[in-house]
Amino acid sequence: TAAKSIGKSSGINAEYGGGICTVSAGHAHDAVNAAITDQMSRVSHTSNIFLHPKLHEYSQAMIDKIPKDSNLSVVYFCNSGSEANDLAMLMARAYTGYLNIVGLRKAYHGASASNIALTAMPLYRHANMPITNISQTMSPDPYRGLWGGSHCRDGSPCQTLRTCDCGPDVCNAADMYADQYRDHLLTMCPGGKGLAGFIGEGMGGMTAAMMQPKGFYQKAYEITKSFGGVNIMDEVQTGFGRLGTHYWGFEYHGVRPDIITAAKSIGNGFPLAMAITTPEIAEAFANSSLHFNTFGGNAIASAAGHATLKAIDDDGLMENSRVVGNRFLEGFNYLREKYDHVGDCRGKGLMMAMEFVESKSTNTPLPLYKCNAILERTKDLGVLLGKGGLYVNCFRIQPPMCISLEDADFTIQVMDKVFAEYQEGILDVEAFNPNAAK
Repeated sequence: TAAKSIGKSSGINAEYGGGICTVSAGHAHDAVNAAITDQMSRVSHTSNIFLHPKLHEYSQAMIDKIPKDSNLSVVYFCNSGSEANDLAMLMARAYTGYLNIVGLRKAYHGASASNIALTAMPLYRHANMPITNISQTMSPDPYRGLWGGSHCRDGSPCQTLRTCDCGPDVCNAADMYADQYRDHLLTMCPGGKGLAGFIGEGMGGMTAAMMQPKGFYQKAYEITKSFGGVNIMDEVQTGFGRLGTHYWGFEYHGVRPDIITAAKSIGNGFPLAMAITTPEIAEAFANSSLHFNTFGGNAIASAAGHATLKAIDDDGLMENSRVVGNRFLEGFNYLREKYDHVGDCRGKGLMMAMEFVESKSTNTPLPLYKCNAILERTKDLGVLLGKGGLYVNCFRIQPPMCISLEDADFTIQVMDKVFAEYQEGILDVEAFNPNAAK
């Protein structure tokens, strides 16, 4: 179960952060644990410059999960999403011969020096990090962005409350955000040259399940190609069936990236990540320099990753993500309608979030200490959630993909109780106020 490894003594009935969207098959999954234990009793590590069966069995199993018409067929294993995104940027530069990488504002891509420069959230950036040849275009956010509204999120029960002039099949907001990206490139690419790559997440991770307007990536990818760059989809949090209807975020968006990166759910908690690209980009990368990763694709990691792929399939976790995710999101809609401090709810499958505000009339982000009070009370009642968003005023709900409808119903009941306590002034939020009078 989702809470299997936590134990009753902790008082936690449900852990819905998923170790920051990392536990996929479930805590202490028997088959995954058995595969790791078995491999540890045989060969624990060989660098991937040497051949061993587990690496190649796992590589083939992973490639089998990629749509055949994508041309993504060369896989590089590493240890974290940060490493995978570093590698993706390096490959894009080797292939194009250019340096400029463009991401999205409000996005998070990792904690290495280059990824911190790419990450456009103040909480994670360092003022002394180099940012040469890395920039961001406008975040395509239908809730807080300049454009977007109640027709812009594709395939989600949760839409924003503000109106827009988009229709069921046409998203004008996507056009506007894509135009911002084109204008950004026009200012930095003389003669249409200089772009190495564009990178975006399948859905915003640390941005708390921010959903891009439908069709945005299709338009953005065409723009990238017109400037000679490659498209990179960061699947670190959206991959492996978590979205419910699609195994990968790029399938959900209907695009064909040149490189995808993945981590977190890939190993059910085991440190593992990858980048997959096309043979053409892989050849250019191989001709540019020698690349290897000491621990990437080692025997134990390969065993863990392969067993996780099988567990997701054998346990029907993509379909479970769809069914249980919809139950959650319907409950979130109910809570948003009931409580004025719930400004937005969003998500797809089991990648979800709620955003808190002072009031729907202003959409002013709820101060962090008030969010912390709500979060702690929710934890005391047995539900452990994550937090995030640009203003750190969001609950992030990205649970193990094995959770049940009963888990979802229990969580909505706990949230309902805590939100009522907050609204009625019963919850002691001032105890969390760092500026409260002593």
